[in-house]
Formats: sequence, C-alpha cells, structure tokens
Amino acid sequence: ETSWGPADLDVAHCSTALALLHGPEHGLDFRERYEAHGGVQLADAADHLYWRLLDALAYAPDAAKLAGPWRELGRNDLTPAVLGVRLEAYVGGLLERYA
Repeated sequence: ETSWGPADLDVAHCSTALALLHGPEHGLDFRERYEAHGGVQLADAADHLYWRLLDALAYAPDAAKLAGPWRELGRNDLTPAVLGVRLEAYVGGLLERYA
C-alpha cells in the first residue's frame, strides 16, 4: 500500500498511525513537520486531502484491526473505543483543515 507511490500517500499513512497512536492532533500536524524537516513538496490541499482520507478511511469502521501489533508491544490503552474516537476526530480535523 505505501511501498511505492507518491510521497503524499506515505505521509498520509504515517499521519494516520500517529493519530491513532497518540491522538488526532499528532497526525494532523505531521505534514508540516515532514515538510519543515526536508521532506519533498507535497500536493496542494485538495489533492493532499484525497491521500489522507484514502488512508484513514481504510481503517473505518474498525480501526482496532491496525492495533494488534501495538497492543502486543504494550499499548493496551488502544481499545476499539479509543481508536474509533481518534479516527473520527482525525477525519473531522482533516476535513476542517484541507476541505
């Protein structure tokens, strides 16, 4: 899924993971941190939103399917309810920021 393709898709995948692991604000702010630290120029807002939503919505309605390995590493706080709330807030934040 993210092994080959535009940088926007890689950034989207990292952003979704950060949002689920640490909260939506961490995922929402990743693009700016990526670009500030020398990442390649990303697409304009509308095109970037496409990649971010494509990645995030791949985990709906069951974001917990991503969390198995994280729980094995001790992140037992990542319950299905927590992940669902974080994913919903992240998608809402994407729409506010880029739409």
